[in-house]
Amino acid sequence: MNNDYNNVIRPNNFEEFIGQKTIIDNLRVYIKAAKIKDTSLDHILLAGHAGVGKTSLAYLIAKELNQNIIIINANSIEKVKDVIIMLSKLNEGDVLFIDEIHALNKNCEEVLYSAMEDFYINLNVKSDSLKEIRKFELPPFTLIGATTKLEEISKPLLDRFSITFNLTNYTFKEISKILNNLSNKLEYKYTNKALDRIASVSRLIPRIAINYLKRINDFALISKVNLIDEEFVTKILEKLGIKKHGLTDLDIRYLKMLHFEYKDKPVGINTITSYLNESKKTVEDIIEKYLIELLFIKRTFKGRVITKKGISYLHNNY
Repeated sequence: MNNDYNNVIRPNNFEEFIGQKTIIDNLRVYIKAAKIKDTSLDHILLAGHAGVGKTSLAYLIAKELNQNIIIINANSIEKVKDVIIMLSKLNEGDVLFIDEIHALNKNCEEVLYSAMEDFYINLNVKSDSLKEIRKFELPPFTLIGATTKLEEISKPLLDRFSITFNLTNYTFKEISKILNNLSNKLEYKYTNKALDRIASVSRLIPRIAINYLKRINDFALISKVNLIDEEFVTKILEKLGIKKHGLTDLDIRYLKMLHFEYKDKPVGINTITSYLNESKKTVEDIIEKYLIELLFIKRTFKGRVITKKGISYLHNNY
């Protein structure tokens, strides 16, 4: 059995990439055109929730181009010097992937403008105790930016991406197919109902579904289970604290706080973060984002409010 999850989780080609069909079809055209024209592929911006496949797509693009890929997270880029060093190491045709690109500070971002547009950067060079600006040519390259917060990217940077894709949520069927393909690669046998059970709590996000599959595989390995059925999956999900619709214990605490503690009245974000002992970022980007998608809560001018649907969920399950 292949236990190297990192090598098998990501698709090896566009045919293996499940979902985002329109994006894949367009990428095939753009990559083929770039090869015919013998030019670098235009810069690409990938936007979407965490875990929907932005990094996997970047790997595939580089693979289809037969080019090297350099991966960096924008949070690790602190100074202009960091950007210059990063760009100076690029070879012709390389793919530079910057994850969470919206987190770049303004000074670092501005260095990218000329690099993306005309493949050069301006360097401050000391000569005879004087400073002068010299133009440093860069080899043609492709920048792929990934973001979970498209609205936070400045217009000058956004305009320099000639290709922008918004990755959408997956369908239940697509998540089940992703899980089926991966279980086969990892040589674990699942019933269709077992895979559907995992898909039902995945929030329709591939990364979440895959993480649950990996944990269930661990339990199956230790329990020496040869065929993983729906009953086994349900038992393990309970051990993991995963509720109906994929809600976690933290999500349930949030809903119970609004309904039972504050009697369905609006609650401010500072009160919520204090009650849950979580950061504002965690509450807004992880907990609330999904509860809003489920229509369990609303954000109002006065604060967060639980909806009738959210109340119904609590009363029917707790």
